[in-house]
Amino acid sequence: MVAELIIIIASQGDFAASDPLWYADIAHHISLDAGEFFTSPPRHPFQMRVGLTLPLSLIYRVFGVSLLTTNLPSILAALGVMLVVYAAAPTPRAKLIGLVLVLACTPLVRHASMLNVDLPAAALMAGVTLFLARRWVLLAMVTWFAAFLVKETGLWCAPLWIYVIVVDARATGLRTAARRYAPAFAVGAALAITYLVVCARIWGDPWARFAGIEELTDGHAWSMTDKSAAQWIERLGWATPVALGKLFLATLIPAVLAPWLVRREDRIWLVSTGSILALFWFGSTSLSAYAPLPMSARMMLPVLPGILVLATLGTEGAIDRLRGSRWQTPLLVVFAAAVLVPGALSIRFLISRPRPETDAYAIVRHAVADPARRVVLVCGDPRCSPISTFHFGFAPPPNLTILFAGNFAAMQRPAGITAFVMVNLRRGAGAEWVDPATDPLGYKVDRIEELRLPVLLRHGSVRLYDGGDGVRLWEALRGGT
Repeated sequence: MVAELIIIIASQGDFAASDPLWYADIAHHISLDAGEFFTSPPRHPFQMRVGLTLPLSLIYRVFGVSLLTTNLPSILAALGVMLVVYAAAPTPRAKLIGLVLVLACTPLVRHASMLNVDLPAAALMAGVTLFLARRWVLLAMVTWFAAFLVKETGLWCAPLWIYVIVVDARATGLRTAARRYAPAFAVGAALAITYLVVCARIWGDPWARFAGIEELTDGHAWSMTDKSAAQWIERLGWATPVALGKLFLATLIPAVLAPWLVRREDRIWLVSTGSILALFWFGSTSLSAYAPLPMSARMMLPVLPGILVLATLGTEGAIDRLRGSRWQTPLLVVFAAAVLVPGALSIRFLISRPRPETDAYAIVRHAVADPARRVVLVCGDPRCSPISTFHFGFAPPPNLTILFAGNFAAMQRPAGITAFVMVNLRRGAGAEWVDPATDPLGYKVDRIEELRLPVLLRHGSVRLYDGGDGVRLWEALRGGT
């Protein structure tokens, strides 16, 4: 776990000015005044995923806002996945295999390095499977509710409950099984009723969360509405297996072979992973129209813990089956190389990758450290202003002003300031809602580039320019000479 933690922390990259920033902003508002935030919040699912934002708000209150504290829920989720794999492995050898597979799992490291709901939800869903495997049903129910509070995909554990109840009813009789599960379902019903009452009180509708998802489905960037028949066939056909192969590489092989290799008592992981995969593959985000989930690695994370457990159990089973065979050692060497080499290369890339935006804001922070220096950061892309606020802990110092280029041009002639210009062309390119042709703020990237200001940092699409006293920049953005 220490090795995994070191790898994850070393792999932290630039913070994303999209969903992670939104969750971080919500958590920060809750940390400041939860009562004010929940007075009349919108019924957007992001506002309702309190299983992520409430714990993060407590982290902010105790440790403050930073890249590390913001990503802490995902980091802890990755360590939770490791614990689940370790606990699910039946023998010391299997535990060692599982730990190696976890350490070499690039998707786990990558998504542990960014705040989002998917990995924490996946870790909790894996906890539900582990607890049900051991028949700790009350703990499984509470964990299931926590997974739902993080993300709606927590509901995908429902088939697993049906499976274990049927198995126990066949083994011990329906009455005995009912007595075992009754307390857990009583607690689950109480939690569900409480949640619906709270939703009705805060959001005005007990089903507000589902209504919010319904409203977003057709208009979301990944909506399948108006897609061609070929795109539908691909999405519901080979797209998911191909994505799984790209995501897990050689680790997927023993996981696929697991149905023929695992013990009877470990089949619960087959049911859990299979049902989650089927619901991702063919499920719908809408109840009024069929709307499959997007083909995104992040959306597939609920199957990650199960794949790792099945790969562990499958590898253990294969070793037992091959004992005494002359193919045992060569096959194990090839499999180990196929898992470890790509994993090591990917992790090395994640650790050594450049972090241009983080480095750029370090330069601005250094300038702002002098309280007598008035600094203006001019934003040349749509998400620069909110991400800049994050890099200053959502509380920029009084000597720092963050402005879009259009606002900077509209102010009075600058005097006594130090100006910086931040542009991230990649981040701005896909944001249709900030088209410079229609947005009144205007980002004026072309005029900024034409000035050929001194470059403080340039890497790919991230650029930080020295605007000096701001006068020349102000005149150019106003259309002057």
